[in-house]
Amino acid sequence: MTKYLKLQFDVFTAKDFYTYLKKHGAKITKEQVTEFLYSSDFVFSLVNQNFVTRAGAFTGRWFSFCPSMEEIKKNHIILGHRCMPFVNPDVSPDSYILVSKGNVVESEPVNFSMNQALDTFAMFGEGYVLPYIFNDKANKIFSLASIQYNLPVSVDLTAWPLDKLFENETVEFGDRILCRVVDWNNNVIEVFLQKNDTSGFVVSASAIRREEWYSQVEDSLLTIFERHGPAASIEAQLSYLFLEHQDELCVKNCGSMEEFIVNSKKIKFQPYGLESRLWKNDSEVPYVGSWNIQARNELIMSEIAMMFTPFVIDAFIENQLYQQERGKEIQPLEKVIESIFPNILTEGSFEWRFVLLNLEKRFDILKKSYNSFRDFPVAEIRKHCIDLFSQVSQLLCEIGSSEVPVETFPQQELVVLTQLYGHLVRMIEEVENQLVRDSLPVEEISMSLEGMEETFYEICDVLKKTVETNRLKGFEIVTEKD
Repeated sequence: MTKYLKLQFDVFTAKDFYTYLKKHGAKITKEQVTEFLYSSDFVFSLVNQNFVTRAGAFTGRWFSFCPSMEEIKKNHIILGHRCMPFVNPDVSPDSYILVSKGNVVESEPVNFSMNQALDTFAMFGEGYVLPYIFNDKANKIFSLASIQYNLPVSVDLTAWPLDKLFENETVEFGDRILCRVVDWNNNVIEVFLQKNDTSGFVVSASAIRREEWYSQVEDSLLTIFERHGPAASIEAQLSYLFLEHQDELCVKNCGSMEEFIVNSKKIKFQPYGLESRLWKNDSEVPYVGSWNIQARNELIMSEIAMMFTPFVIDAFIENQLYQQERGKEIQPLEKVIESIFPNILTEGSFEWRFVLLNLEKRFDILKKSYNSFRDFPVAEIRKHCIDLFSQVSQLLCEIGSSEVPVETFPQQELVVLTQLYGHLVRMIEEVENQLVRDSLPVEEISMSLEGMEETFYEICDVLKKTVETNRLKGFEIVTEKD
């Protein structure tokens, strides 16, 4: 399935994809194919029920960046966010392959200042910048878990030598590196050197056109905000930008998003709950806006449905099995349903009985292969995860079922709550991944959970108070007359 999406460059339909899957023996319905395409991060939906893959949208499209003074002095460049959104978002920058004049140029570990690192990875967004930096394959000294109070002054990062990228050419400050992805599936990027043609007080024609490019980016981004809102990430915002405005922006005489953010008066990085987004300067990023106002009353429950995965159910069941083998009293599965789906399923209803039946079946399946000895290293951290998950889920479901309009709630606190839910689901998926269980970064996860707990307790009271206050507004106090 992913092979098709990484190698398909032409516009296609759900029927085309369905035919391909059936030809390769997949057991799937047309409805499932359509649903998958609309939810996939590797696909953009177009008009008339057509689709295009990221590979098709961004292969061969021009983008550029200017090396910093530190990079020039060290004769090496780092990539960070600079290839966003033209490359596979699931691949880290240390895995990119750079090609110049048909030759692959090998990367090397190079020590850079932490300020340079933070600047060059900034568009991964708050909460993700440091993991990308410290998980770089060149970094052999610092672990993310060891960074509690102070960041190191410098860090080793994967870098590419300028003298090997551009042989017989001297790269100077102000020069630009023009890029295009030539093999999206294998993360291959071709690079060219553009010499700075502005000198003294004389502004070149290309510099003037590049200023027009920045104006086009600014106007287009403001339109993207109205249409797509904060989206799933900064990367997603940029994907919409360069997909919808390819002809104007993916040109050889283009600027870079780094330079744009530094110089733009209208658009900056803005906090978005635990993360950050590109947004209008001096304006809070709301949870509800023009992009989702029509579905605002169903937003909370639909987000829960989209983020929830079967791994969560497995985590609750395996926690039961672990406690049972240790001789501790366990909850009946009827109570487990309440922990996973609070306030959603009515006890005794058809949906509740259906979930209970599936829980019982899954419990029997997992019990046959359960190994408490192998489970021991992750048992406590899993319990910590699902305990917090239950609290976050309880509050989310309470808000979603309260019929209080979502725009009534404090927007940032509501954003944080939904982000906590998503982070916990992903964390549980990581804990439940049998393939990485032996190398699971338990210490890092534990630290993250502690931070998430603190954040949850900071926001839960104000959100609960909003629910209660608006419930009371629905009641009229009647006094009896004598």
